[in-house]
This record gives sequence, C-alpha cells and structure tokens, in this order.
Amino acid sequence: MSSLTCGYLHNLTWTLSNFCCNKNPAPLLDAVEQILPTLVQLLHRDDPEVLADTCWAISYLTDDPNARIDMVMKTGVVPQLVKLLGASELPTVTPALRAIGNIVTGTDEQTPVVINAGALAVFPNLLTNPKTNIQKEATWTISNITAGRQDQIQQVVTHRSVPFPCQCSL
Repeated sequence: MSSLTCGYLHNLTWTLSNFCCNKNPAPLLDAVEQILPTLVQLLHRDDPEVLADTCWAISYLTDDPNARIDMVMKTGVVPQLVKLLGASELPTVTPALRAIGNIVTGTDEQTPVVINAGALAVFPNLLTNPKTNIQKEATWTISNITAGRQDQIQQVVTHRSVPFPCQCSL
C-alpha cells in the first residue's frame, strides 16, 4: 500500500472513530448502519493504527443502548474482536477489550456470542497482563459475564477464565 493510501486510510479510520465517539448527540442509527460495513472491513486490516482506531470506534458504538450493541453484533465482528484480544499491540488490545466488555454489559442473549467466540480462553492472559489497565478492563468484563445467567457463570468457571487470586499480579 502506498504511503498516500496508508495515510488516507489512517485519517479515514480516525475520522470514523471520532464520529462514533460523539455522544451529544449520538450518531443517528441510520448513519451507524451505513458505516458498520466499512468498520467490519477495517477490522481485518494488518495496520495496527487502523485496527486500534477501528476497535475504538466499535467500543464507542457498543457503549450505548442494547439496540446499538445488536447492530454491531449483527455484523459478525465479535470473533475478530476476540482474536484481537490476543494481539501483541497494546493499542489494539485495549479498545478490543473495551468493545467486548461493552457487549457483555448488554442482554443475556448478547453475552453468549462473546463466550461462543472463544473469549473466555483469552482471559487468563488478560487478567495477568503486566499492564494494570488491561487487568482492570478484563476483570470488569468477567464481572459482567458472571452477572448473567447461571450457565454463563458456569462457563467462566469451566474455562478457568479467572486465575486463583494468588496467581494474579496484584
């Protein structure tokens, strides 16, 4: 990709992220629906800056009522977000984790999509990450999963998603 194209893509992604960040007023649902396919495509790029800004955009969209969470989830992005939880670049992991965390604040029907995408297998590493902000976000996410149905709580236990307290870096 040429540097001009790369720069354009960075600016586009940053602009979309800022658009999604706006809360007063929040972007109209029609506008969100129009940009979601672009965000889905950007989420599959190899560029760490593009991935980070795209994950932030998705995290902003999912930090809203359950209807917006549903809109995002219907695009099928959850497995890719879960995959990015294992990225080596902290600027990508942080917003991907925030987006996943926002999704599990939704309904009891939205949370299993995250669980079924394999997120619970990643949490032991996130909870013991050297960066305390990652540990905090991961703990918040797990706490929201365990605030759900009994079967969701059982899956957290079964997957050993939470290490014993003596194993956590406090």
